[in-house]
Amino acid sequence: GIDFKASQRPAGPYVEIDSSYTATESATFPVPMTTPTIFAIDFGTSNSLLAAASSEETFPPVPLDDEASDATVLRTALFFTRLSAGGTFGAAAIRAFVENGFRGRLIRSIKRHLPSRSFTKTRVGDQFVALEDLIGAFLKAMRERACKHFGVDVRRVVMGRPALFSSDPECD
Repeated sequence: GIDFKASQRPAGPYVEIDSSYTATESATFPVPMTTPTIFAIDFGTSNSLLAAASSEETFPPVPLDDEASDATVLRTALFFTRLSAGGTFGAAAIRAFVENGFRGRLIRSIKRHLPSRSFTKTRVGDQFVALEDLIGAFLKAMRERACKHFGVDVRRVVMGRPALFSSDPECD
């Protein structure tokens, strides 16, 4: 799973993500002068992006979705036929949903449900899954794809939060 830890960064609300994933495949692209030590994730309602940096450089946009017209933009979409089979993410999720005869669980724009007190879990196959676990699976997939791209195991991630998360001050 993903372990969220509060960051000590002074500029606002951030979390660090720590996962047990280890990049094992070697890179098939020109190796930059340095390797990234931190990822920055923009988890968007419709699309998500991931940037990488080290203390020496900021890297070009990270390709996360080979099936997208712009590989650096990962549609915030998840598809499951059953939970044990794992999920499909991005453009592949929408393609898989269509290829599966519109059977299964396609979830788009999952971020918009975060401020909702009534949406805490949903059904995937014959199991109920917490909203946080679905988002965690999506973020983990982003991290794994970026680690594979760079051929490194980056364990630090910076994420921001919307200036206004919910119109309800208690949920914000």
